[in-house]
Amino acid sequence: MQVKERTPMKNVMRLATVLAGALGGLMLLAPPAGAGVIVPVNSAVNGFAPLLGSPVTISIYQGGADVTDTWRPTWNPTAEAAPDKAALTVHVVVNINGVPTVPASISLVPPVAVNAASFTGTVNPFINAATATLTTSAYPGRCTNYGARTDLTPDFEFSSTGVVLAGGQTGFPLISRDCGGMAVLNVTVDTVPYTFILPQDSNGNGIPDSWETVFCPGNTCPTGREDADGGPVNGAPSGDGFAALDEYRGFIVSGVHVSTDPRQKNLFVHLVNPQCGAVSLLGGAPGTTAYPTTQGASLFDGVSTLISGTQIHFLNYAPFAQNVGPNPEWVDNFLSYSDATGIMYSANGPQMDRQVNANAIYPILDAVSGLTVQKGLRVIECVDESVTSPLGAAGVGSPNGPDNAVIYTKRIVNYINSMISAGGVRPVKHFTYQYSSGVLSPVVQYTGTATGLTPSTEDRDRIISAAIAYYVAMEVAHSTRLTPTLEGTSRTSYGYHHAPGSGSNVDQAIVNKVDKSGSGFNSFYIPSVYTSGDQGSFKLRN
Repeated sequence: MQVKERTPMKNVMRLATVLAGALGGLMLLAPPAGAGVIVPVNSAVNGFAPLLGSPVTISIYQGGADVTDTWRPTWNPTAEAAPDKAALTVHVVVNINGVPTVPASISLVPPVAVNAASFTGTVNPFINAATATLTTSAYPGRCTNYGARTDLTPDFEFSSTGVVLAGGQTGFPLISRDCGGMAVLNVTVDTVPYTFILPQDSNGNGIPDSWETVFCPGNTCPTGREDADGGPVNGAPSGDGFAALDEYRGFIVSGVHVSTDPRQKNLFVHLVNPQCGAVSLLGGAPGTTAYPTTQGASLFDGVSTLISGTQIHFLNYAPFAQNVGPNPEWVDNFLSYSDATGIMYSANGPQMDRQVNANAIYPILDAVSGLTVQKGLRVIECVDESVTSPLGAAGVGSPNGPDNAVIYTKRIVNYINSMISAGGVRPVKHFTYQYSSGVLSPVVQYTGTATGLTPSTEDRDRIISAAIAYYVAMEVAHSTRLTPTLEGTSRTSYGYHHAPGSGSNVDQAIVNKVDKSGSGFNSFYIPSVYTSGDQGSFKLRN
């Protein structure tokens, strides 16, 4: 293809016997068996180290369950719109010597005053041992990729008016207004003040212990500024443009809050359809065919084979529907596309278009380029068929390059149909390439109708569906630099592709073979995976 440069326990809440308490004259309850607790921190010295052995601790409840060990602040547009915001609300319970109590006072420490310039890539202004600053966070926007960076409102709402929970404990409502925020509470019990970080954060880097245990084993994210994602295979350029703290904070992905794995690269993809015409072949118009038609197949099946060492996230994406209009899950300055005009942008232009880290707490500063912007990839469906080629186009490089990937769906349909027609009445056969003992070999995926019959609509649609997924994967490959160099010989050039038949998603073309014997097939060899050699060049940053 031509390429344009470009449970907490199963809270069997054993509510223990109500004790007529003597401590401070308060009523006390025994806690659920085995529940974890949050201990206070030394807010003045030793980097906010936890005060182990403190008699005063905090438990967190949600929906009647103790979630202290697993709770991570979350947010998404749907939960925010819900009348009661139950999904965003937890209740803080104060304990003394393991027994719930009502403190003399409890309050949320308000955020230190900040502006967008406070987030320099080196310091988290809300948790800074050097200046003894420890406050509730007010991170930019709502998530790493969602909301306005100028939105620096507190990440939590808190009420010091307690409510009685189902188990009889007094809980204080804490409502999350941000993905992955940090709440800091001042609590006084028996005239003694305590400071707590919620969720528990023992090393004071803004990332909860429960998340670090899973995603930063062996203290691999000590500051939260690390960008050491590897893969998909050894030798691929490291990093994906997102610091560990920003990956913990997370992203809104098709309306859902997702925290990502800082050990694996993250590629964000958004589909725009249709352009260059009114009717999409990928869905949205009633009564029209929406590819892929094969049961359970996805437009991005080929792209998803990058999943070994890479996380693929589809932003604001509805399969088999029209994905048009502004995408709130990244910076979206796209207006329209045609071959004649190219991409048309809003007045804000292309510079920040497709940025996925607009609200980064630690924007990654590249020592060479000074890069602070990390972009995702836009895949544009163009339904123009005024010419026959190219079938797809993209810039070669990382998603931070200037171009987007374009897929010409009608041209692909016409191209496949022409090869099926040229094969006459022979049934079609679909091969893909799969690994066996480290070798990529063709394997039959589908065999069409009986010999001597014209291929059915189902036969055609199966081949077309596989072809569209293949070309999508090919153009994504160019936009992630899987083929960084021109290939071919002095007589034959494959461009930024491999020779047809090599089995990679970056083959130059689909191989079509017509067996002209009496019982022969019209066979289509369509790649569906990326080779390890391709993935060794996988790149997300400039």
